[in-house]
Amino acid sequence: MHFNHFSIIDKSPAQQLVELSELGFAFNPDLAAKSQFKHFLNSSPIDVTTLATSQTQTLLDFFNADTALTWDIFYGVGLQLLGFVANFDFQFTDALSFARRIQLPLVDITADICDSSVLINAIYLLLNTRQKHGMTLVEHLVSEGLIPIDNCYHFFNDKSLATFDTQNLSREVVYIETPVDTQDTGSYDLIKVQIIRPHFAGKLPVVMTASPYHLGINELANDAQLHDMTQALTQKTPHMIDVSTSDHKLPDYDKTAGQPADQNLELEHFTHSWTYSLNDYLLARGFASIYVAGVGTRGSDGFQTSGDYQQILSVTAVIDWLNGRARGFTSRQRTHTITADWANGHVAMTGKSYLGTLAYGAATTGVDGLDVILAEAGITDWYAYYRENGLVRSPGGFPGEDLDVLAALTYSKNLDAADFAKNNLTYQHHLDEMAKHLDRDSGDYNKFWHDRNYLPNAHKVKADVLIVHGLQDFNVTTSHAFNFWHSLPEQVTKHAFLHQGSHIYMHNWQSIDFSETINAYFTAKLLARELTLTLPPVIWQQNSVNQSFLALPDFGAQHIETIQLGYQGELEHFDNHYPDAQFKAYANDFKQFKSDLFLGQANATIIDIHMPEKLRINGQIVLTLNIKLNDSKGILSAQILDFGNKKRLTDTSRLLASKVIDRGRHFMLDDLRELSLVDSPYQVVTKGFMNLQNRQKLTEINSVIPDEWMRVEMRLQPTIYEFEANDTLRLVLYSTDFEHTIRDNREVTYDINLEKSRLYIPKES
Repeated sequence: MHFNHFSIIDKSPAQQLVELSELGFAFNPDLAAKSQFKHFLNSSPIDVTTLATSQTQTLLDFFNADTALTWDIFYGVGLQLLGFVANFDFQFTDALSFARRIQLPLVDITADICDSSVLINAIYLLLNTRQKHGMTLVEHLVSEGLIPIDNCYHFFNDKSLATFDTQNLSREVVYIETPVDTQDTGSYDLIKVQIIRPHFAGKLPVVMTASPYHLGINELANDAQLHDMTQALTQKTPHMIDVSTSDHKLPDYDKTAGQPADQNLELEHFTHSWTYSLNDYLLARGFASIYVAGVGTRGSDGFQTSGDYQQILSVTAVIDWLNGRARGFTSRQRTHTITADWANGHVAMTGKSYLGTLAYGAATTGVDGLDVILAEAGITDWYAYYRENGLVRSPGGFPGEDLDVLAALTYSKNLDAADFAKNNLTYQHHLDEMAKHLDRDSGDYNKFWHDRNYLPNAHKVKADVLIVHGLQDFNVTTSHAFNFWHSLPEQVTKHAFLHQGSHIYMHNWQSIDFSETINAYFTAKLLARELTLTLPPVIWQQNSVNQSFLALPDFGAQHIETIQLGYQGELEHFDNHYPDAQFKAYANDFKQFKSDLFLGQANATIIDIHMPEKLRINGQIVLTLNIKLNDSKGILSAQILDFGNKKRLTDTSRLLASKVIDRGRHFMLDDLRELSLVDSPYQVVTKGFMNLQNRQKLTEINSVIPDEWMRVEMRLQPTIYEFEANDTLRLVLYSTDFEHTIRDNREVTYDINLEKSRLYIPKES
């Protein structure tokens, strides 16, 4: 076990004393160290009768004895307060060494514990330390009643504490008027918004999660819309693709009159709905939670436009309403208006996948009032989610999905019979048009995809950007985070948490104080306090070390390691075609295909490269190949593995303890989770796919001349990955990928001149 603390803010001794006093810990500098420690424990909601200082001495006996307080005793008791079991998790004789091994924040133990300021500093650090079960000690003590629930802000180490009553919350429904009309009705779309907020005499900041899944999904429509992946690759006519960025054209309608609601009170309420655990955590600390599904979802107007700026602007309308720039109504009838008189106008957006996507999109509008986004595994360019280098590509684990499929899934209005009766025929026509424009035949970039690319508008971002992305996420690939990171203006503050998981959350991991870090950040940004938190630009989880995070200066290194793939005259060859039985088996189970592929049992060229020394990749590996094929069209797929048996982290988290993290004050409970270090035969490092007719650039379609050598440059998915000396880097080159690409079973052969082929690896010096 290793703790990684990024949320602890350095404070002077005087500041520590003030903050401790506000919690009820009044230290008398004239008291001896042992007495001060006793006073601290007795002032806490801690059952001191359960604690001991050795295998034979209880804490009470220690306080009654003449034995002096030592650092071993202090940290032995401290470990118990943090939930570690004495005599089992650690031994009293080894308490200090154990604390070092798990990376507890420690004071200088060469200093005299009898020095009052040193002891107080140690207590202050201990309160900020994570417990074994995923809460900091101070948050645990607050949950146990250290300070009362009074619906007022209390801060410790510049983080808001859980002092807001989560048993008495306002749960309101408001209908926000957007600036879009996605159905061409002649009136602005209204969207349904659910608000959960604590009672507070002043004005509250808002944490908002935009999710088109929030009010329901249509899985039957989704499944009916899936595309058949078994088909031949389409040959394209050579040409250039020209797209341009255009301003969002918005309708200009007369607004319906509405009377102010009586006492500015809402009419609708709700009981239960999906909530994000991190938002629940912040709710108990004085941050209102808002959930919005957007246009084309249940209870809202309009069509599901799937990622374009109409959908984005339907979300930012909520931020406008919170700042008095848009209208809200008490019902869909638009008879009575309501204002957000309880909001302070400061908003953060949170969420994973589509939720993080909408946060990215909202940030690129430059909307006033959006102070920070926490975008977790979000899409920044929808083309790069469903396409790659002129090739139709499915997101990892979802063959046959495309944007029209996702639209059918998230068009939850069809779940209400009345909306189905009124709008379904028109919406099916809308889906047909979407399917036409997204162009699965060519896989080319076009205006449809350009309208769903947020990167050209990254220069408008004013909010701070916090990115969370899994380096093993091949659903929403790392290119989305990487490209957004490098597209942001220099003046925008940005930080990235890059973990070794796949498409998953990390707010409830044991090893890192993620929630507390976000608390410190949001507390500063949304409550107009000084940002005292010092975060590195990149927090990276090591790939072959258990529970270890390092600070890095950037996502992307400047130094390049060049690796020639072969010797003079060395050629390699692979086929595209499989016998029918094998093809059907792989089509039915792409996981079996991947296993065979990585072990050299599928159609592929495999090149193993011995790593003579440690190498940390940071950025995009570029693969250049000298290649020819006996056909006028082809798919190129490439994967890089860390090959060979050794311990590696799993890409999904495992349950450590069920429902042990209290997100408030006896409020929502969350599981404690962590990635596991296990024996594995290989690890995917990165991958990439290309239509060989798009080998020059995305917007240029070239001919492929059979049996003629050509140069191909492919940028693989960005990553940060560390190879140890004597590791094996395995490069796998092939054509059809049964998980990601269309399943083309034509009889095509590929030849590669390894002498003229290279890997260019960005590495940290």
